Amino acid sequence: DGMAKDKGRFELGRRSLIKSLAAGSMAPLASPFIGRAFAAERLVVRDPGGVVNDAATKAFYKPFSQETGVEVVGVTSQLEPLSQIRTIVDSKSYLWDVALLSLQAQEILGKAGYLDEIDTMAPGIVDILPEAKSKWGVCMQIYATIFAYNTKTYGDKGPQSWADVFDLKKFPGRRALRKYPIDTLESAIMADGVDVKNVYPLDLDRAFKKLDEVKPGVNLWWSNGAQSSQAAASQEVDIVSTYNGRVQAAIDDGAPYRIVWNQGIWAPDGYAVPKGNPKAKIAHDFLKFCARPDRQAEYSKWVPYSPPNPKAFEFIDKARVDLMPTAPGRVEKMVMENGAYWAANLEKVVARFNEWVVK
Repeated sequence: DGMAKDKGRFELGRRSLIKSLAAGSMAPLASPFIGRAFAAERLVVRDPGGVVNDAATKAFYKPFSQETGVEVVGVTSQLEPLSQIRTIVDSKSYLWDVALLSLQAQEILGKAGYLDEIDTMAPGIVDILPEAKSKWGVCMQIYATIFAYNTKTYGDKGPQSWADVFDLKKFPGRRALRKYPIDTLESAIMADGVDVKNVYPLDLDRAFKKLDEVKPGVNLWWSNGAQSSQAAASQEVDIVSTYNGRVQAAIDDGAPYRIVWNQGIWAPDGYAVPKGNPKAKIAHDFLKFCARPDRQAEYSKWVPYSPPNPKAFEFIDKARVDLMPTAPGRVEKMVMENGAYWAANLEKVVARFNEWVVK
């Protein structure tokens, strides 16, 4: 059935990803000229703010504006803005012309008729990894949810697994976790001893029982990546679970944290176009622009997420690759977030999580 096919696509596994990324390509750079037909137009793009907005401004927003004359403005909102997209389309009040969405959000909204389908064979888009493909969006980053610990607190003997993160006796200290079931439940299941290969389908009762154990040690439940970055930068927590690029930004600014990649949860996300937007033509041109290997490489220079277009690696410095989720030897120890599982279960699990977190 359709869900089985989706599941298969989301579970293509580590080997194909590693092979695709390692192979790269020396094909000539495809950079279709986008005409300056939209002078004085403006695109509003929803993104999660912080380092993602900074990197997207340098790699996508300003260069697209220079090439087309279209002003691109990034606006920040909470993660997984499903209800906002529905409201935008239902009311035909297009506050956002493009939105950065997870694969599962693209799946949920796309199947319900809230997103435009994209041209998957367009230059650049055609090269995106199969694991990062969607009918409704162009993925421009592969990130990982990891944890990092403060070396001032633990020295070289910090936690090395989610079981350690959830062990308040062995590793006393202040923790920051994501105030959302995605990634948080996966980490709980792994903390309870489930292997990275067997995380899905999630055993929800088991995951929530494990979360009960760590809850007294959580000082910050963050709902936006920028909050987690700030918590590391100000050293208000000893262990932070967040996206690798968020804590790397704090490390680059001198915060004494060490990233642990073991049992990380990696996932792609990218840009989608709310259905019915009168600026759809420009929005789709923007998506094609963001799929170009030179643009994805530029984005990775500013935030260490891996480009879903393998051709981008031709433009990326080797030292930079070492900071990315898909650096050699890393993906094998991680789990890919199962977008098909979350597309099918997200809204009921969010309701259960929201009830649990305020207890």
